[in-house]
Amino acid sequence: MKKMSEAKRRGRPPGTKKVKVEVPFDPSTIKTIRGGDMYFKDSLFVPMKADNELDVIFSTEGGLMPATNMVVAGGAGSGKTTLALDYLASLTMKGYKCLFISGEMDEIGYYKYCKRLPKINCVEVLFLKNHQETIRETLEWQFAQGYDVIAIDSIAEVIEMYKDTYRTTESAAELWFLQLQDKMKMGKNKGAYNTSFINIQQVTKDGTFVGSNRLKHMTDAMAHIDRSKDGTERSIYFSKNRDCDKEFSVYFTFTKRGVEYAYEMADETA
Repeated sequence: MKKMSEAKRRGRPPGTKKVKVEVPFDPSTIKTIRGGDMYFKDSLFVPMKADNELDVIFSTEGGLMPATNMVVAGGAGSGKTTLALDYLASLTMKGYKCLFISGEMDEIGYYKYCKRLPKINCVEVLFLKNHQETIRETLEWQFAQGYDVIAIDSIAEVIEMYKDTYRTTESAAELWFLQLQDKMKMGKNKGAYNTSFINIQQVTKDGTFVGSNRLKHMTDAMAHIDRSKDGTERSIYFSKNRDCDKEFSVYFTFTKRGVEYAYEMADETA
């Protein structure tokens, strides 16, 4: 067993103080613009379709829109990771370039996952546990290779690794996280992909979102996954989605073939 003096210490080194970095203000950097003066390529408005029921609640056009960053929140065992991987697998098989960032599983754990759900074997994966000491450099380099869709499991793990490695605050880690995604959304990567992000995040037992309000407000969509107490029924719905005007739940179950979906049934007695 390591002595306490030999163990890696987390947080700010003893005897040091938090230093506020002053950023000089330059009024010449402030610019306003009208919508009519903006231009983005037409492909930005073509949805990526997985051809399942999630397409309907992801956007009004049907499918995941490019340059979208959404949060998928749910409790432990609710199905967040499986749902995201199944969607990535469907898109990958249609020719889209997708990446899954695993901050919670290692290679053995993921291999077992693939045995239970063979469909996800085609998904490209990066295991963050192999890059904890260089998480910023690793993610910035990998994202810059260019992807249509990146799913991150989970926000909490990425933020904690960043804080521990670079001895910084949660606020600073979240700012880096969001700015990196904004850069990729704008196509600043190889291939000029307007990358979309599916950010997985936990909630506590009482349903409280784990993370700051900044993560809620600075993303384009907020999805929630509910699971019945007996585990037989799962559903996903959006409390916010700037790309879709529909408000209903999609129910899903897991099978060897992947995830099977069903729309919310209307109440005929109403």
